[in-house]
Amino acid sequence: MAAVLGYGYAETYWIQIKEYSFASPDLPREFDGTRVVFVADIHRGPFFSEDRVRSLTEQVNSLAPDLVVLGGDYVYADLSYLDSCLDGLRGLDAPLGVYAVLGNHDYGQHGDGKYGPAPAIEAFELSNVSLLHNRAVWIEREAARLRIGGCSDYQQGTPLYTPTLEGAEARDFVLLISHNPDFAESLPMDEVDLMLSGHTHGGQVTLFGLLAFHLPSDYGQKYRTGLVTNDKTTVIVSNGVGTSGFLPIRLFARPQIVVVTLHAAANLQPE
Repeated sequence: MAAVLGYGYAETYWIQIKEYSFASPDLPREFDGTRVVFVADIHRGPFFSEDRVRSLTEQVNSLAPDLVVLGGDYVYADLSYLDSCLDGLRGLDAPLGVYAVLGNHDYGQHGDGKYGPAPAIEAFELSNVSLLHNRAVWIEREAARLRIGGCSDYQQGTPLYTPTLEGAEARDFVLLISHNPDFAESLPMDEVDLMLSGHTHGGQVTLFGLLAFHLPSDYGQKYRTGLVTNDKTTVIVSNGVGTSGFLPIRLFARPQIVVVTLHAAANLQPE
């Protein structure tokens, strides 16, 4: 048992760079080759220090991202760690911007005693990261553009996809960020080209990477990790980089930084 726990603890530091190619006829040729680096579930807290967040930032920058996306759960249960997490992320650098959504652990208590996103939203307003909380923007390059949107958390908030689709036409490339991959089941048919999610931690503790003993999803193992297609869109689910629970342990669910290279074509494959 001690050997298993020792390995599980060591695995939490063994970050994998997981690369995908995503090709779509909707992607303008001006964005062909765009590198999107996606980080989720940092879970800053007693087991994930600010120094580790800064190291993560350096690792992300070393991947030469064009666009950086943060998928929520910057803290684990305790919002007092949020400011230091955002300080550690301040050095993120990408020419097309750094965008984020909130996760379920980022909702906290505010002045009236109720729980909600207000404290986290305020913290992001003071950071250099653009929070897409049921909001979307156009990213432009030369005469072309693509749409990137984010939604509130599926469990704690009221996620909306309509702001992301507002003003977008069928020929536009649409990228949606949702902390929880279950939201993919609520999307309209063929309106979102790609969705990036975290939340599941790849199961965090698994049976040799094949089966999670516990998964926070309404759809069983479907959205545990990796590339998932349903009849509405394509979802890439990251294992995230932090851990949840009373022990910082991972078993055959390595922490991940996801790199998605976009291509103006019509096929999809993991690299």
